[in-house]
Amino acid sequence: MIISTAEISTLFDFTFNPWALFSVWSVIVNTILLYFIVTKGFQVAANRWFALVILSLITWGLFESLDRFSATPVGSDFWGVGGMMGWGFVGPLFLGFTLLYIGKDKIFSSLWVQLLMYGPAFIFLFLGWTTGLINNRTIASAEKLFYGWETPSAPYFWLATGWLIGLLITSLYLLVRHWMSVKDPIKKKQTTFFIIAVSIPVIFGSITNALLPILGIQIFPAAVLLTSVMSLIITYSILRYKLFVINPATVVTNIVDTMNEMLIVFNPNHIIQFTNRAVESALGYEKNELVGEPFKKILRGPWVTLHDKIFKQVHEGKTLSGIDLELISSKGEGIPVSLSASPLRDKRGGIFGIVGVATDISKIRDLFADITAERNKLTTTIESIADGVLALDYDGVVITINPAALRMFGFSMKDVIGKKIDDIVKMFEGDKRLLFSQLITKKRLTKDTIISQKENLKIITTFGKQVYVNLTSSAIKEGLEVGLGAIITVTDISGEKELEEMKLDFVSMAAHELRTPLTAIRGYLSVLQEELTKALSKEQQSFLDKAFISSSQLAALVENLLSVSKIERGAMKIEAEAQNWKVSLQEIITNFSPLAKEKDIKLILNCPDNLPPVMVDKFRISEVLSNLVGNALNYTNAGGSVEISAEYDKGKKMMVTRIKDTGQGIPESAITHLFTKFFRVSGVLEQGSKGTGLGLYISKAIITMHKGDIKVESTLGKGSTFSFTIPVSTNAKALKPTGTGSIVPKRVFVRKNNVLEAAGK
Repeated sequence: MIISTAEISTLFDFTFNPWALFSVWSVIVNTILLYFIVTKGFQVAANRWFALVILSLITWGLFESLDRFSATPVGSDFWGVGGMMGWGFVGPLFLGFTLLYIGKDKIFSSLWVQLLMYGPAFIFLFLGWTTGLINNRTIASAEKLFYGWETPSAPYFWLATGWLIGLLITSLYLLVRHWMSVKDPIKKKQTTFFIIAVSIPVIFGSITNALLPILGIQIFPAAVLLTSVMSLIITYSILRYKLFVINPATVVTNIVDTMNEMLIVFNPNHIIQFTNRAVESALGYEKNELVGEPFKKILRGPWVTLHDKIFKQVHEGKTLSGIDLELISSKGEGIPVSLSASPLRDKRGGIFGIVGVATDISKIRDLFADITAERNKLTTTIESIADGVLALDYDGVVITINPAALRMFGFSMKDVIGKKIDDIVKMFEGDKRLLFSQLITKKRLTKDTIISQKENLKIITTFGKQVYVNLTSSAIKEGLEVGLGAIITVTDISGEKELEEMKLDFVSMAAHELRTPLTAIRGYLSVLQEELTKALSKEQQSFLDKAFISSSQLAALVENLLSVSKIERGAMKIEAEAQNWKVSLQEIITNFSPLAKEKDIKLILNCPDNLPPVMVDKFRISEVLSNLVGNALNYTNAGGSVEISAEYDKGKKMMVTRIKDTGQGIPESAITHLFTKFFRVSGVLEQGSKGTGLGLYISKAIITMHKGDIKVESTLGKGSTFSFTIPVSTNAKALKPTGTGSIVPKRVFVRKNNVLEAAGK
């Protein structure tokens, strides 16, 4: 319905109506009640909810009084519809207050419950303002009655009022159930007031404002007045009985009743005067079965001893705690408890009673027994482990150590426990000192974690004993709570180390002994090749060439064995200096070009001129390049290609070099083993190869010594790409290429007839 400008002026056309004073009275009364609620206990949630109920009643009463004072039906319609902002929310707000009062406030946490309680109120409010379904907005049908203007009931007015009354009836039902379950007489009386208060608007208000209007019977609608009576009674109950104000005595009673500990109060003659619910639950007695009985009825053990041990001291004014006793349940079972006892004094200081607080420790005893058993099992397990085990705190102090570790280091228990491990042993990783404190993490962990794993560490004790070990440092997630920084496990590999040294000594000695006769053999064979070429037949010449090739292969094996021996001893040294990397790569291209031409393979160099200088050992890095390029040529068929490329990685400040071939490729199963000693790929790739299986192992070791990394990518049948990184020089100036001979290596290797030989021989 659209209201014209002329009709708007009639909204404030009022005339005196004595019946409207009832609505005014409800506004005044509820405003006063709101003031009392806000000032007396607004900090309590239930009081805040009831304050919202009163606010809705004030809104309802205000709009109803304006409706009844209206001189025109237009004004009456406007103010009557506005009253829905009040009466439409009384029901859900009062239900919320009821749920808080009976202790069911957790229901509010559900979004669906909130929508169910307040959603319809907003829907009805919207329909009431915009349609004639809830309120009859037909001005022509308005009739002037003794209490004001009235129109026939709207089609769905019964639905809105039924929903409102239904919420109040639900609140009434919850209050009745609460009244039936509550045992506290004061609380019961308070709930009775609430039930009476809610019943007044539910019964009489629904008749005057809902049932009779729906039936077409006009009677004075007194719902606002009756609901205000409800708010008056409830406010009186709140203020009179302090419903929601914290009462210290009540709090103490509730605490005592909800204590898990058993509370027993007895007089100086040790007659029980009071017990809490925990006593009944733990011992199985009813309260009336213990009150008036001597305390010794529930004590196991000689009373005289217990009296002298405990109660005599309490009578002297002492407070005792942590006394282990056994109480007897109603079934005769013993329940272990920890008892604390203190005297009750009167104003003159005299003792008129004793308060005993007992904690059931049966579960604690069981837990302690389980922990002891687990500790014994753990101790037995650790002591029987062949590896050494040490537990350190966060300062590196030894908490515990097993016998294997003591035997390994040659210590006794008193030499180690309580001392910093770094003060009694020295640990070295190569030539670098490694502290145990470096193996302890200080951060909080979320799971048990292995902090570090080290191999081939050398440990020297204070009296000079030397042990080689593999070490694992672990930490548990509860370490910070229990002060356990790390659990160190050490495996003695001194025997293996000694055996490895003997093997390396033998290999080194054998290689050195073989080198001299091999040099002589190759020399004589070389002389024979040069001087007897014309005197020998082709078959004899072939035999001589094969002998020379075999001696060369044996010489290469000896050289590789010597290199492996140096690597594993740590004797191989890197003398790095700034080198022009493009020149180094050009030299390799020059040295291998004859072999590539012989095999009809394209040998390509692809790198920019402005590469920064690299820090490498020229001799050793040439050995790596020769190994990789020689392998690429050896496993690439005629018509294929081998490409050498290089680029500068600015982010890592490393030079990346790649040797890419179009050869046969490497099986995926073999890739993980390529850089290990004596590994050779079996199958097609092995045909025609006379390698020793040491070239890639030596190459990886040399690259690692340069602080670089080497890897391979390969697809079977399509070729392989070996790539490695080496550090870039940060101090040397860029070196410009001046030709392949500007920087001459001490020794460049070339693969000829599957043998790695020094170029220029």
